[in-house]
Amino acid sequence: MKLYIIIHAKIINMISFCSPFFRLILFFLFLGTPHISYSQSDPSGNSPITSTFAITNATIVPSPGKKIENGTLIISDGLISDVGINVSIPSHAEIIDGNGLYVYAGFIDGMSHTGVKKPEPIERPRKIFTPAPPNDYAGITPEIQALNQLDVEQGRIKSLRKIGFGISHTVPHGRMLPGKGALIVLKDAEHPDELILSNDFSLYSQFVGAPGAYPGNTLGIMAKWRNIYKNAELSHKHSKLYASSAKGIVRPSQDRVLQAFFPVVEQSQSVFYNTTTLLEAQRAMRLQDEMGFKLVLGNVEEAWPLKDTISDKVSLFLSLNIPAEPNMANDEDSEEIQNLISKRKEFYNRQMEQFNHFYSTGIKFGFTTMNMSVSKIKPNLIKLQDFGFDSTKALATLTTHAAEILGISEIAGTLEPGKIGNAVITTGPYFNERSNVKIVFVDGLKYTYETKKKSPKNNDSPTNKMILGSWNYIGSSPQREISGTFIFSNETGELSGTITSAQGMFSDGMLNDLSLENNTLTFNYSIELGGQRLEFMFTGELSENTINGDFSIPAFNTSFPVTATKEEQPEERK
Repeated sequence: MKLYIIIHAKIINMISFCSPFFRLILFFLFLGTPHISYSQSDPSGNSPITSTFAITNATIVPSPGKKIENGTLIISDGLISDVGINVSIPSHAEIIDGNGLYVYAGFIDGMSHTGVKKPEPIERPRKIFTPAPPNDYAGITPEIQALNQLDVEQGRIKSLRKIGFGISHTVPHGRMLPGKGALIVLKDAEHPDELILSNDFSLYSQFVGAPGAYPGNTLGIMAKWRNIYKNAELSHKHSKLYASSAKGIVRPSQDRVLQAFFPVVEQSQSVFYNTTTLLEAQRAMRLQDEMGFKLVLGNVEEAWPLKDTISDKVSLFLSLNIPAEPNMANDEDSEEIQNLISKRKEFYNRQMEQFNHFYSTGIKFGFTTMNMSVSKIKPNLIKLQDFGFDSTKALATLTTHAAEILGISEIAGTLEPGKIGNAVITTGPYFNERSNVKIVFVDGLKYTYETKKKSPKNNDSPTNKMILGSWNYIGSSPQREISGTFIFSNETGELSGTITSAQGMFSDGMLNDLSLENNTLTFNYSIELGGQRLEFMFTGELSENTINGDFSIPAFNTSFPVTATKEEQPEERK
């Protein structure tokens, strides 16, 4: 900046001695140009003038369990070039004073739909009652790539980056076999290609059937999976034989579905299975045991019974979508209610303790952020510390373990020379409730965030008070009228809710991903139907005594309206 000012001063002085004609020429050549704060080699004019940054005098955590006090980290041309105490700082580097700041490697999301937009609903075919309905309607599209669904403007890219994530394994939307996942860097971009770290990275699968068609249930999905895999094995052998010597051999058919399985058959690509429940995880493991492919169980919420059955060919990404702690039973509650609350508490403790248990037994795992609000990720990580899952373990799961499972330890997971310039800089230890993310580097690009001191949660805000209590809901599903009760509370320090159903459509249970922002209420709830998990997602607007919204059912591409009215409280009647 100082050099720039000196140059301009000399130019101004020179112009005063020139003729009017030369003054005009010099004006357009020098003074008429914009302030030179970006690289002249960049036609877009958006690249920073320097791609080298030095974070100095910081507490650097290069890997879990290690710490460098008053250290320096150099990021240059998108890569980490040096880290340590006695580090030589390049003269052209932008220096960031890290006094009082903490520096970690950028976090890694093991599986989510980050950056991927949902495709338009598929029109129901006329001939749906056949043994083989169209593949796109049946959800058998393993040839589709997440790259084709990437939206660089999606807000979740920015939201995850803002809390420290630099890489995400993103998978496409769909049903049984949605397609191929990709590793992306969470930076701002103008084109999806700029985000790609590794395309065609994984084969993504889940137990979501085709509405009203085969395979519509879990048994049908498993049977179809076996059939596709066995045919892919035969097709792969045929293709290799034909490639080695085509003479006298029938030309292999071009089947995109089977060809998408070739890397899986060769075991050069893993199958990432979305298995929220224990039963889904066990079924995916049964398929793996029969056919021998490399399997990654992703988005698992109920994992603790799997500790003795996971083989070397199965990896694990646990969901960070942990439930709210159940309310304590009251002496006035009936014995039946107290037993129910006790069982919920026992289930909650097991789910919270499983993270530390897996870590202690040496089973490495990562985290997924699928189907959860970004605002809950850090609070949930902090909650786990009360169950023995300390900050070192949490950091390993977010960085080194995730990188190892995804096979990218050589380029990510730690702060070491030669690795991608992904780093998160915070105002205190990351897993402290009052710390803030100040700067995030992704692919060597700097993103700065405003930091404010966090104040205690205000559970007495007018909006929070308005939602608390029981609400009677009624709606018109595609099959019938439904009714029941929502009950919202904040006794645990965070808003939580339960649902009951008068028709038995919903089993009584906790609402997931519950959020109330600017009078907009959102949550989701899952039920088991015919051995298959069916998810309902709710969005509604809260007024004084009414909630008007819709339940959507992604598996059926349908939605229906729901209205809830608040029950009058005894004190309100007086």
